Amino acid sequence: MNHTAPSSWMRRKRRSVLPPFRNTVILILTLGAVFHGVLFAQERPLLVFTDNDSRGGLLKGDLIFTVPQTTSSKQISEKIKDYVLHWGNNPHQRLGMFRPIATLPAAKPGSRMRLQFKNTPVPQSATHLLLYSRNEFGNETEIYSLRLIDKGVPENKAQDILFEQTGKEGNRVQGELRITRAWDERDVTHYAVYWGEGPDTVLRTQPAVAVIEKRSWFGSLGVQLLAPWRASPLTEKIDILLPPEATHLIVFTRNSEGQMSEGKSMKLQGMQEEEKAEKLRMILQKKSSASGFINGYLRLVRSKFEDDFSHYLFFWGKDELTRLGDYPPFAQIEVKKFKDGLTDKEIQVSTISQMDQEMKVKTEGKARPELRYEFPENTIIPRGATHILVYTQKKFWFQDDAERRLKGPIANVSIQDPEGSKKKEKVLGNIKEGLKNFSLSKYKKQGEVSEEKTGNLESGSKVGGEKGKKFRKGSEWRISEYRGLGLGISLAGLNGIVTFYDYNLDYDLQLHYSLELTGPQVNSAFKALRLTEESTEMQSIAASGSGNTLEINRSLISATLRWFVDESVLWGISDGFYYGAGGGLGYATLKYHGKDTAATASISGEQETYDSIATEYRHSTIGYGLFAVLDAGWQGLENYYFQFALQPSFYIVYQDGYEETSIPENPNQRSAVTDRWTRAKDLTRVLLGFGIFF
Repeated sequence: MNHTAPSSWMRRKRRSVLPPFRNTVILILTLGAVFHGVLFAQERPLLVFTDNDSRGGLLKGDLIFTVPQTTSSKQISEKIKDYVLHWGNNPHQRLGMFRPIATLPAAKPGSRMRLQFKNTPVPQSATHLLLYSRNEFGNETEIYSLRLIDKGVPENKAQDILFEQTGKEGNRVQGELRITRAWDERDVTHYAVYWGEGPDTVLRTQPAVAVIEKRSWFGSLGVQLLAPWRASPLTEKIDILLPPEATHLIVFTRNSEGQMSEGKSMKLQGMQEEEKAEKLRMILQKKSSASGFINGYLRLVRSKFEDDFSHYLFFWGKDELTRLGDYPPFAQIEVKKFKDGLTDKEIQVSTISQMDQEMKVKTEGKARPELRYEFPENTIIPRGATHILVYTQKKFWFQDDAERRLKGPIANVSIQDPEGSKKKEKVLGNIKEGLKNFSLSKYKKQGEVSEEKTGNLESGSKVGGEKGKKFRKGSEWRISEYRGLGLGISLAGLNGIVTFYDYNLDYDLQLHYSLELTGPQVNSAFKALRLTEESTEMQSIAASGSGNTLEINRSLISATLRWFVDESVLWGISDGFYYGAGGGLGYATLKYHGKDTAATASISGEQETYDSIATEYRHSTIGYGLFAVLDAGWQGLENYYFQFALQPSFYIVYQDGYEETSIPENPNQRSAVTDRWTRAKDLTRVLLGFGIFF
């Protein structure tokens, strides 16, 4: 009998165990790669576009289209004929009377196509690019919405909009609009205010509420003079009809090239009674599925049957109240009541997928008032989706692609916790914690605070503004308040008065213009400030009765480019410090008038004779040239600001007609005049200034 050695038996056993284990590992890795690829492809935006044309109203660049993944086996079996790209004037609303931009052929999911725009005109009111899939029957379904960012239009929206109502007569409302300007207004000329059906949906059936011009150069300066003491938003009084569909006011920035597609909105409260949407209950019954997918069905429990017509839309949500991005509804149910003889019945049309609808007819007396939707097999859950939200909608036959007056959410359910057990535990824990830390005095204080918060619109906005105000760095202020105007003094060989104008090109880049004047006109001011001694008086070289005078006038015009040091250097201490370089033009004039008297004496016997000869001297000249400037110093951040600068400067090209021989030597006149003229050619100076940003 042959016996297998123990070692060979163990090796044989390992060989019998390893292959199944290895196959399992390979299968898991393969499935993981497949799931990751599917999810990654689904997360990738379907449309990507960047405008490269600096002119507003024209598009230039490549639009990248990624063919979407199918979400169910039914969609795989049903054929998509092609994809259609439309202009949109809202996130989910086509711009009417315009032909499609392009038709893209159907292709393998995940593949990419390139559509080139070249000087393509943008229709007026177009704010989005809408992508639709079209089946072989010609039916179109929206699958993606991309906000259109036109490069020539403003890049910054208004910071805030408020409306204070002062009166109401029937459907007309009176009040005042208050708009907090855009943080950077350089490319803005006007602010356009519209009625909105939602926070980002303009009511296109109505004209603009108001178009407000931004403040002029002098208007901005005047407002900034009072900025430390009071806020000065743009205001406009209105007296206008209030549309019943309007729920918001939306303000957009615009210029001559076009209007920004993104705006700032506020919800209208207390101006009209809002229709209260009925709160319904939604039940999610899940079946087993892989991670990132969902199987099962939804039940929407109504309290009663419909009176006429209702349209329910199911959206993915990122919380209990907020929809997930611009995702279109993944399902819709339309309910219509009708009479069949004496019996009340209703038709339920359910949109199960992009190209699959199901119709049911139910009798009211024999059915429960609930709606049911079943997920297609292995429906992908978008990244970031935590809830399912239900909205109701008013829609007519000619608004098949429009998002009209969405109300809700009227019901929601958690995807991970459909039963709400975690929420109940959290609420119960909060109640226990609240009872444990209950204090009557604290309760009274909270009541007082809550009463203070229920004030009018104006007081509420002020409170919110103070709380929401944050400390901004110098780099941020240089974008918002990009112009500065100021006055200062120049301390150099010849002291002078300086006016300057600062223009911020970017958060760390500034153009600095200055005009310096030196001469008799400014000398009196320096003497009053005791910045000039008698020995450096510019008007005369000596206080003598001979009438000798010297007048020197100098004007310097310069421009420097400044780079600001990053505020993160040296733990924020460097905020406001800068360095730079530039150049300028210098112009100086010299006028001298004096006399030189020579006296002689002669004695003849007892007679003494004196004789004097007075020689009159006049000399005038000009000097001019181009000079270079090095600039370093510190500048304040916002509104009123101080400025300190050290500017070593020297002439690169210089010419004058000064002649020393035209000045008499005695009494030390030539040396004094030459010294003063030399100082006029020395341009190195220290600037101290005070100004205002606006």
